[in-house]
Amino acid sequence: MSPNVIRWLLWLSLAFIVVATGYPLVILLGQSIFPDLLGGSLDGAFSAWRRIFQTPDLITMLRNTVAWAVAVTLLSWVFGIPCGYWLARARLRFKLWLRLSVLAPIMTPPYIMALAYILIMQDGGFAVRLIESLPEGIRFWFFSFWGVTTVMALASFGYVALAVEATLGSIPRRLELAADMVGARRWQTFRSVILPLMLPAVLNSGLLVMLEALSNFGVPAVLGTRANLPLLPAEIFFLVTSWPVDLALATSLSSLLCLVALISLYGSRWLTARRGEMKFRASGANLVRPGRWTRLIILAWFGALFFFSTLLPYSAMILTSLADRWQGRWPSLTLDHYLSLFSPGSRSFDALLTSLGLSIGAATLCILIGSLIAYATVFGRGWLKNLVEGLATLPRVAPKIVIAVGLILAWNAPWVGINIYNTVWMLLLAYVVIYITDALNYSNASLRNLNRSLEQAAEIAGAGPLRILLTVVLPHLRPALTAAWVTTFIVCMRELVASLLLLPPGVDTTATFIFNQFEQGDVSEAMAMATVTILLSTVVLVVFQARRPRD
Repeated sequence: MSPNVIRWLLWLSLAFIVVATGYPLVILLGQSIFPDLLGGSLDGAFSAWRRIFQTPDLITMLRNTVAWAVAVTLLSWVFGIPCGYWLARARLRFKLWLRLSVLAPIMTPPYIMALAYILIMQDGGFAVRLIESLPEGIRFWFFSFWGVTTVMALASFGYVALAVEATLGSIPRRLELAADMVGARRWQTFRSVILPLMLPAVLNSGLLVMLEALSNFGVPAVLGTRANLPLLPAEIFFLVTSWPVDLALATSLSSLLCLVALISLYGSRWLTARRGEMKFRASGANLVRPGRWTRLIILAWFGALFFFSTLLPYSAMILTSLADRWQGRWPSLTLDHYLSLFSPGSRSFDALLTSLGLSIGAATLCILIGSLIAYATVFGRGWLKNLVEGLATLPRVAPKIVIAVGLILAWNAPWVGINIYNTVWMLLLAYVVIYITDALNYSNASLRNLNRSLEQAAEIAGAGPLRILLTVVLPHLRPALTAAWVTTFIVCMRELVASLLLLPPGVDTTATFIFNQFEQGDVSEAMAMATVTILLSTVVLVVFQARRPRD
């Protein structure tokens, strides 16, 4: 496309980002500084910030939140780095199944994993029913800082494993062969060659895990409260939804949480830049056939992680969804909870339809808008391109609960003429704002490989910008956009905190239905909905993989 068209796309992209993301975050920051800003007054500047630093409980909560996010990251590295290394470097049978065992926890929403573990570890839970006596020390450990950390790490270590495997798979064999030729031992080769090249992937995946932990609401709200571990996302939600509402303190804590996320992002980038990042073309893995004992250790490691991250919580979830009445150690089983989910007109059926509609709509809007923004930033030039590219990272950095609170303030302000607050359209907007970065990332990666001569040839042949977009650019982007659509659909189906804050009264999504039913004591129907949601997401992913063209 011509430079003028790209410039117009940049301006349109900037307008969308400013209205959808920048405006809510600016209003949130302004409200945190001036508590009565929406009422038209600038009195009491920084009073809420002073309350934070003058309240010991809030200081403790901030310290807990940062410590918890760091601990989740470290434990995810402990779990994930060996998995990624062995997947990339060991010659193993059943490697496909080992990789799937790492992918399975990523498909499980962390709050559902936390709910499943509560069913296992609580008084009278599965652990007690099956082994009759659970040591009190184990239950005490689980409902503590490290128990909450372990659950979140079990849901997150797959990101680390996949990043490490991808990086190690691209390191040229000649580097290790050169180290072997000069007499380096295997440990020396790992320390001097592999580890420095692997470090950027470790840091970037750790950043992803840390940002997810900082923005996660489900695990702190479900398990953190039961472990007497106060964390900022749950406290912000409580301040916004409980009477009396304290928006000033909620927005101040939200701004503080966003600041911590920004520091984490730029700290990770600084470390990566200090170490340097080298890019290689994939050159064939330098696979090593492990010995018998090493092979047993590898299988035991993967097996233990699969058991605790997938098999155990899924078993508790499915068994609870089928339970009717407990008779000794085992319950009598029924399908009634699943049948009630699909009863037309029921609250559960409406929740499922609402989530499907919102997820399909949000995924479609994300790929349409995200691909245009990506095109403008990849082929644009100058300060405008840099500004759009920088602002486009805001949804990735800002915690989800911060964006949700910002949207409440922005679209409920007295000067807003469009009445979308307290409607499902508000939640659709929130999904697009929160998850558009997936479409941006997929499109960016694909567009950088686009041959511009194809567009130039179409221009010479007289094709206009719209025809070039439809016949040249979009066909090239189709695999990436399909992957982005599937990813966005899956994460929207499981989204919790924005749904809880923004849905109008009397409306549910699958996530809010699961959360509310569990809190109200109807755990069987909650777990039935959790099972259906995960199964539906898995089916969509399997269909996508089956239809994906093979190289």
